[in-house]
Amino acid sequence: MGTLSRIIASSPVSPAEAVGRLHGHLAAAGERRLYAGERSTVALLSVRAGLTVWCMHGEFRWRDGQGAPYAHPATDPEGAARRLVGAGRAQQPARRAA
Repeated sequence: MGTLSRIIASSPVSPAEAVGRLHGHLAAAGERRLYAGERSTVALLSVRAGLTVWCMHGEFRWRDGQGAPYAHPATDPEGAARRLVGAGRAQQPARRAA
């Protein structure tokens, strides 16, 4: 008799649920203009100008400002949010003190 090595009770069951959780983590991190959409097998989240995250086939997918592709497991929306927030801060120009 075998056993499951790991059970993740809170893993998203659909792209829409995964994007909903990602939306919540990004909103908690201070992202304000978040727009989501979904169909049966794909969902998306517009995070900011030039950044849209797609969720399909168990992954979040997006491209950075230079067009490089990124992927992150849809079962980890909190980790994806950390990557997206960190990437957004790295791309913002430094502000000068007045």
